[in-house]
Amino acid sequence: MDRKVAIAGFRMAAAPDLETTRERLVFELSKGLLDDLGIDRDAVDNFVLCSNDFLDGRTISHVFLGPPAGGYMKDQTKVEMDGLNAFIYASMGIISGQYDVTMVLAMSLTGSQVSPYLYFDYSLDPTYDRQLKLLNELSAAALEARSYLAANGYPEELLDAVAVQNLKNAAANPGQARRIEGVSREKVKGSPYYYEPLRELHCYPPTDGGCAMLLVSERKAEELTDKPVWLLGMGRSTDIYFIGDRDLSTSLSAAQAAQRAYAMAGIKDPAAELGFAEISSPFAHQEPLLAESMGLLEKGKAAAAYEAGDTAVDGGMPLNPSGGPLGGNPLCAAGLIRVAEAARQLRGEAGENQVKKADKALVHGQDGLCAQQSAVVILGT
Repeated sequence: MDRKVAIAGFRMAAAPDLETTRERLVFELSKGLLDDLGIDRDAVDNFVLCSNDFLDGRTISHVFLGPPAGGYMKDQTKVEMDGLNAFIYASMGIISGQYDVTMVLAMSLTGSQVSPYLYFDYSLDPTYDRQLKLLNELSAAALEARSYLAANGYPEELLDAVAVQNLKNAAANPGQARRIEGVSREKVKGSPYYYEPLRELHCYPPTDGGCAMLLVSERKAEELTDKPVWLLGMGRSTDIYFIGDRDLSTSLSAAQAAQRAYAMAGIKDPAAELGFAEISSPFAHQEPLLAESMGLLEKGKAAAAYEAGDTAVDGGMPLNPSGGPLGGNPLCAAGLIRVAEAARQLRGEAGENQVKKADKALVHGQDGLCAQQSAVVILGT
């Protein structure tokens, strides 16, 4: 990249019910971030907003979010769905030289105002899949889990191990929406089935939340922060739309997006060169599935890695040390929150969940049923 992009600062919020409006949430995240950095909206060249018209219940929804974000009479763009796509889009504006300072802001109230599990029905083919009424977000994820477990000979207990690790990490993270004290495999196994083999605690909780992040050029980074986190590589990929034509035991989109990000960042051996990963895995089986697809865990060895503690905060390849989406998953904001959590780690500000080796990290975001679309960025100090 001819021009470097840095994360200068960020603000996050997540809860089952934030008891606020979309406009108020956007205002508080933006104003709080600008106050943290000691600047006002005049210092920002460009605003990239990430939301979804279906989730907001109104068309062209960003029209109402720009002014409270501070974007009145500023350049402004909307990106649909996952916030990591908005992060990549905003970074490209800085790399191109068009902007020096861009605020990225993603949010949704999918805990208090929308049922997120029902929303994905609208992404199904209206003439076939939607008419059969067999597929929805949960049943598709259950099919994916069955396919992944069967292809690798993993027991269902792997899902319990992943959930316990993530929920323990989430309990130690004050920013997470679902914080369960004393979580255990027995508690996870005792939670009710949603769609076999997925139980309640294998699935993300409905969450309100948002994230504001300021991206800057190298010149502006020197002015605004003494702890810049740099973008080293990025990649995106989209798999086949019809779920019946896809191999659900792996993720082609994550594998291709990661390879493109590794190539840009000069990463040859991701398992050895990366310190940890924040993965958008709203269901327990997706964390090892995506980690294997992106070369972070050896294919077919994920169950052993979890049992040995390799994926824990103090392990060799910590996965979702923040607690990940099982601790809170506000749609649209989820991927950008993964970026912010990775930046916290790289700045050494992750508290009880701080990993030991943290100079480069992978962040993954997704959209569509069973991660049809994936985005990956590599961050470093």
